[in-house]
Amino acid sequence: MNGITCATSNQLILTIPETSATVWHGLLRRGVGVFLEQAVSVRDFMTEILGMELDYATNSVPGLFLNNAPVDEWREELVGDGDELGMSGTMPGLCGIALRRSSPIRAFRPDLVSRHDEEKRTGGVAVVKMFNFVALDCFKPVLMRGVVVSPQAVLQYVDDQEIDLQQCDCEWNESPVSPAEVREILAGACEDITLVVRMNAG
Repeated sequence: MNGITCATSNQLILTIPETSATVWHGLLRRGVGVFLEQAVSVRDFMTEILGMELDYATNSVPGLFLNNAPVDEWREELVGDGDELGMSGTMPGLCGIALRRSSPIRAFRPDLVSRHDEEKRTGGVAVVKMFNFVALDCFKPVLMRGVVVSPQAVLQYVDDQEIDLQQCDCEWNESPVSPAEVREILAGACEDITLVVRMNAG
């Protein structure tokens, strides 16, 4: 997904029953792209872009990893095109304590902290991965906002999770399509798409 600096040209919208929504949370564990008009702080990315409540982001997501390095100054660190941000709840043991945001023992990991002070971050597509309960708590607003994924990743996830597309209302570029047509379209698509997953009360 590196280098994408504009929204994708194709969009797939799936409207699914609320009762079967949780099966989609695992997609965020695998990683999805999020389009940004401009680079934003890690804090704003979580609250303004992903839709987390500030209290939840502050207290329930202490594990933040920007390009595999722990984040301490989440108001200063920027997320932009090509970056990957991992999010986790509290991890067990001394390792978990050392790696969490603003850890009291962060001095033990001086070479691991994320630093982008000298890099200019730009808008584009950033990848977000959510682990443990964070994915389960937060996947709905993220997927309803829309994520950037490869068509092959969507097909693979649907097959891996045995998701029945017959239960979904499907739209491709704002036109209704059948589940069978969705599979044909995704199988033939070469570029990343925007996937939107909406929930109804059915």
